[in-house]
Amino acid sequence: MSSLVTPVTFNGQSKFSSDFQNIINRAVQLQSLQLNQLQTQQSNDQNQLAAVQSLDQTFANLQSAISGLTTATGSGSYSGTVADAGIASVAVGSSATSGVYSLEVDSLGSTTQTVSASGLQTVADPSTQNISSASSFQLTVGSTSTTITPSGNTLQDLVNSINQNSSLGVSASVVNVGSPGTPDYRLAVQSTSLGNVAIQLNDGSNSLLSTISTGSPATYKVDNLPDTISSSSSTITLAPGVTVNLLGTSTPGVPTTVTVQQTTTAAQSALQQLATAYNAVVDQLATQHGASAGALAGNSILETARSVLQGINSYSVGSGGVQTLSDIGLDLDTSGHLTFNASEFAAGGGANVNALSQFLGNATSGFLGNINSALSSLEDPASGILKAQETTLNTDITNIGSQITDQVNSINLYQQNLATQLAQSDATIATLSNQVTYFQDLFFPNANAPTTG
Repeated sequence: MSSLVTPVTFNGQSKFSSDFQNIINRAVQLQSLQLNQLQTQQSNDQNQLAAVQSLDQTFANLQSAISGLTTATGSGSYSGTVADAGIASVAVGSSATSGVYSLEVDSLGSTTQTVSASGLQTVADPSTQNISSASSFQLTVGSTSTTITPSGNTLQDLVNSINQNSSLGVSASVVNVGSPGTPDYRLAVQSTSLGNVAIQLNDGSNSLLSTISTGSPATYKVDNLPDTISSSSSTITLAPGVTVNLLGTSTPGVPTTVTVQQTTTAAQSALQQLATAYNAVVDQLATQHGASAGALAGNSILETARSVLQGINSYSVGSGGVQTLSDIGLDLDTSGHLTFNASEFAAGGGANVNALSQFLGNATSGFLGNINSALSSLEDPASGILKAQETTLNTDITNIGSQITDQVNSINLYQQNLATQLAQSDATIATLSNQVTYFQDLFFPNANAPTTG
């Protein structure tokens, strides 16, 4: 009998009590047959759901590895170098293309520096004092004025209020211009962009800042052109998807070279990750076969999954420098796993970026397109088999749970009613038994008398 069913003990006092208890137990056992079947079915569904979810996760990881390979052979296949690393560094984005650029940095530029003027209130402790007793200030950066209202009347509150708004185009800090024993803390404000940027802070009565140094823009030349380019940032866009950070100045007339080219370094790493993800799927499927097969043994999902793997490991094209997976370093061993051979990759796809790209294709063509199409039969949120199976099993588990609850309630009510009926019968039998004894004593008074020797 299921542990979900509340046991009822028959508490009758007649000689039939134990028989009545056995009747209750046997009746409930019969009523619980369907409940046991439902519980078994629910357990089987739960085991299948766990197996499907585990298989789904391994295929999702494989899909992620495919996405990584798509990036590694597309936007992620470009890298940049700078001949003189002391002059600049380069970052390559998704829209980059191969190119060689000449860069001569004339000036790194500078920011405008200001500090609160002498003659204002002396601040020995910036956490309790301020350079002005005003509750609000007017900050002007260039031609834009902004009201600054600190949360408290301390120099540190003023600094925090300026820094919390990054759109102001300045940064603030506290600086001690006095001695360690006699500190004189001032407000320092500098522009966040390069160039001559006017900065002033007014408390309604006084202008509080003095300019220490006026900034200047960064200047540079590109591809030996005579025109000098100015920039308010040390980070410049050299070409679409090619960003350069200026680090130092060039010897006049001696530019450095910035090179952006397509490489297979990222593809090699992505292929290794693909093999790892593929092998995890193989291992997961192996748990559903053999003498200790898992909950999905015999399920048609396994055949679909095997077909997807077959489509991956057998892919080939009839022409081009790269035709099979072995040409990109992927080999299928006797256990059904993919291994990545770096030497094969270097001699095949690794040595020919164009041939590698042609073989791999993209999300809709070539090897990558073929895999994406196959995986969508399993992983597509709307039509994927694994997703659909998870939905079906979840629905079945919920419905069976409701049926189990109804069945348990019905059995509990049944056995309570049965116990009540048997208790009533037991009481009736006890009454009749007492009546029999009464009449026996009345008509046969000596029938129950003790026998003497």
